[in-house]
Amino acid sequence: MPPTRWQAEAALRRFGIPVTDRDVEILLSESWSRLHQAFQTRRQPIAAMERLRQYPRASPITATSESDGPTLDEMHGFGPLLEWGHDLAIDLADYKAGRIQWEDVDSGVLVSGPPGSGKTLFAGALAKTCGVPLIYGSVSAWQMAGSLDDHLKAMSASFEEAKAKAPAILFIDEVDTFGDRSANDRNRGYMRAAIAGFLELLDGFNRRKGVIVVSACNNPNHLDPAIRRPGRLGQHFEVTLPDENARRSILKYHSGIDLDPNQAEQFILATEGYSGADIGQLVRFAKRSARRRREDFAGEHIVRELPPAPELPADYLRSVAVHEAGHAIVAVELGFGELVSVNIASYAIPGNGNQVGGAIYAMPRHMRRTRATYLDDIAVTLGGIAAETVVFEAFFDGAAGSYNADLNSVTRTATLLEAGLGMGHTLVVADNAPSRLDALRASDPDLRKRVHDIVANEFERAKNIVRNRRAALDEIAARLIQTRSLAGDEVREIVERHRRPTVSLAKLPRSLGA
Repeated sequence: MPPTRWQAEAALRRFGIPVTDRDVEILLSESWSRLHQAFQTRRQPIAAMERLRQYPRASPITATSESDGPTLDEMHGFGPLLEWGHDLAIDLADYKAGRIQWEDVDSGVLVSGPPGSGKTLFAGALAKTCGVPLIYGSVSAWQMAGSLDDHLKAMSASFEEAKAKAPAILFIDEVDTFGDRSANDRNRGYMRAAIAGFLELLDGFNRRKGVIVVSACNNPNHLDPAIRRPGRLGQHFEVTLPDENARRSILKYHSGIDLDPNQAEQFILATEGYSGADIGQLVRFAKRSARRRREDFAGEHIVRELPPAPELPADYLRSVAVHEAGHAIVAVELGFGELVSVNIASYAIPGNGNQVGGAIYAMPRHMRRTRATYLDDIAVTLGGIAAETVVFEAFFDGAAGSYNADLNSVTRTATLLEAGLGMGHTLVVADNAPSRLDALRASDPDLRKRVHDIVANEFERAKNIVRNRRAALDEIAARLIQTRSLAGDEVREIVERHRRPTVSLAKLPRSLGA
């Protein structure tokens, strides 16, 4: 049964956490599954409470088609899921007009993604675009009803409400709380019966005519396979955290403001890893700051809410520009995919992994990689420190340390070639899990030597390319310092313009060759 207010207050006092109305309400409103996820065995209770404060449950959506939220046309960063939503809107219009039967409507979909990635917002936008009511259901809320019988009744009531308003969308949150019937624990009997009841409502003898089920979860792999069968929740779309363009669009939707170039750069750098919900909260805080100052809301208020970002010194900025130009030069020379863009940042954002530049490549969708392909990959990855070495006679410490640092990356790739893909000195391969390969390299001096030789050879190849294209490198670096970003076509034009014809030594006149 749900905890009482007295129990919530006693639990807070027991672990020395100040009793506040907010924390009590959090404990009373959360499902047992989310409480279990927060209060892990090795996590301090005060840290668990902080997680619950930071990641609150989404507010239930009311059953209405008059939402104040966006339509699908105003949503960004959802990729194929938006296409599915637009197709559903067309199918529902055809169904209402009698042009197609209900069996022709794709009436079940699973949407997964991290907390705050916009799954609930998408459901509201879908209902608004389709012009149908939206009914909110939650597996955890059904479970909170009490006994198994009460759980099944609460679940059935959500479906009945959607049927009564059909055509309608039933949004079911936290569907992974059901789990998998194959797992064994003391609650499996209860959950098996709950899953069976859910499956019956999804199809059963009386198919849910007029009800589109949109289910959301964080961990789709925890879901019983029967739920994901075609005809139930047959399609699965993964929602990721928004990319750079999506974050700017989300900001525009929430704030109505176009940032100037300097503000936009700070926003993009500082919000790496932000969800749509995070950006919405950022805008709310910025608006509140403007109200407190009695000022018109503007981009400067948004920037003030971002983590502090010191501007990079000129010499540091030049080293970053040379590094990224090196990646770009080697990629173009080796024909490594298609260079899309190369960028550097003006600011260093704390907590952003010291990411102050990057080169973006588009690789073929279907690609069979040979040993030569992997070696090109290593050479391109080493292009940054190769350029630093040619220009500054040394490279800087940012090339190693973190998991995604250049030297860490090429070490893993070279180990994979030698021990995991059969593309080295032997066809015999080991388990190519990164942790296993790391352990092999650490324990096998011969393997470590072969990995070293691969990396060293590709480093020399990258340096030779940079030396031969030094004029192009200098121009690309100078342009990056001025503009902060170059398109792939601009880089290729610079390389081609500086390309010098080579002369074969075999054709030199005898007098010059002496």
